Amino acid sequence: MTRGLLVNLLLLIGVIGLAAYAWQKAHQPSEPTHRLSTLGSATVKKIEVVPRSRPGYTLEKRGETWFLSAPIEARADQSQVQRILDLLSATSTEKLAATELQRFDLDPPAVKVTMDGQTFSFGTINPLTREQYVASGDGVYLVSTYYASLVPSSSDRLLTHSLFNEGEKAVGFRFKAFSVEQKDGKWTVTPPLTGEEQPSQDDLNRWVDEWRYASSLVTQPWTGKPTPDSVQVQLADGKNIVFSVLRREPELILARPDEKLQFQFSSEVARRLLDPTPRKEKESAGAS
Repeated sequence: MTRGLLVNLLLLIGVIGLAAYAWQKAHQPSEPTHRLSTLGSATVKKIEVVPRSRPGYTLEKRGETWFLSAPIEARADQSQVQRILDLLSATSTEKLAATELQRFDLDPPAVKVTMDGQTFSFGTINPLTREQYVASGDGVYLVSTYYASLVPSSSDRLLTHSLFNEGEKAVGFRFKAFSVEQKDGKWTVTPPLTGEEQPSQDDLNRWVDEWRYASSLVTQPWTGKPTPDSVQVQLADGKNIVFSVLRREPELILARPDEKLQFQFSSEVARRLLDPTPRKEKESAGAS
């Protein structure tokens, strides 16, 4: 047998071996998969979280928006709530009887999450698989520790970082020195700004979007501290919102008294929110 034929024969044997291995893997019986819940995230209306060693909190869905209802009433961070709801998609290949729960550090659990009456209790971590024991219904399951990381340990982390609710659309801003209003589909500044490059419609559209999409570094319950400095925002539905300016430097802190929340922003975001004039790109480039 020539060397070339031998090489081709060995390659053929290798290909046949790989094909046989792939066929065997595909036809092996799969391990049973257990879903921890049959609830759908879109239908859940109430979530209660009770950690073992600290105060818990409650979330309620009103319309399409999630709110904290305890220990305080406040608009919640919608993406953070969605992370908690991801627990409903958890599956496990291991289901144990829900007996002698102390074996799994589930009596009491480290944290208990209840969604529309179904409870998920988080226990200890299995030292071999590095998965976490979670009790729900009549079973104890082993799931990824990722699911426990989705549940904030305190209500402060659930506070919204957005200045506006989902359906609130700003059509006017009134500062002490000037106003920006939308009239006939166009933004106007009154009185006209002087000493700076005048903002174009694109500049003003970007500036309004800065307000719309601004995300705070930190959100806290409002301290109730009064201030003479404020920004009044008119909404498309005729409602007015007053943002109290608690501090401008080194960070901007805006309070929304009607929601009893205050938002902290970086100095860079403060510059963009408080001044609608366009950025001086040439000066910035020269400085660098």
